[in-house]
Amino acid sequence: MTVKTMGHPVKATLFAAVVLAAGVFTISAYARTSFVGKFTLPYEVHWNHAVLPPGEYSIRMNSTGPVMVTTASGSRTVYTSVPIISDGEKGATGLMITASGNERRVRSLNLPELGQSLTFEPITRTEREMFAKAGQIDTVPVFAAKK
Repeated sequence: MTVKTMGHPVKATLFAAVVLAAGVFTISAYARTSFVGKFTLPYEVHWNHAVLPPGEYSIRMNSTGPVMVTTASGSRTVYTSVPIISDGEKGATGLMITASGNERRVRSLNLPELGQSLTFEPITRTEREMFAKAGQIDTVPVFAAKK
């Protein structure tokens, strides 16, 4: 009676374990927070599906996924839709907010220190010019949290 051992299943299992471990480390590296900041809303705003009252907030984002906005007291947290990421614009770090009647909407977050701009509700160039001419675009400064 001859007993044969198969080395290939062991190699395949080892290879799969290495690939899985590499994937876990890559995912955790991408999930790191890439920006933490604070801002104050002087008025009520709509941010995607949420309505945020005036007040102080913190903002936290990682390289993928939605942005987390929390009241200063920590009593409420809102997750935005996954933003469209594009190259950052020159200027200050801040939320671009448009006004239409009594309703204000967060459209984007400019993060020049990261070289990114996050768009939550896109507007066309024509709309942007129209809002600007009518004085209906406001920028709320966002201050990076100190590490």
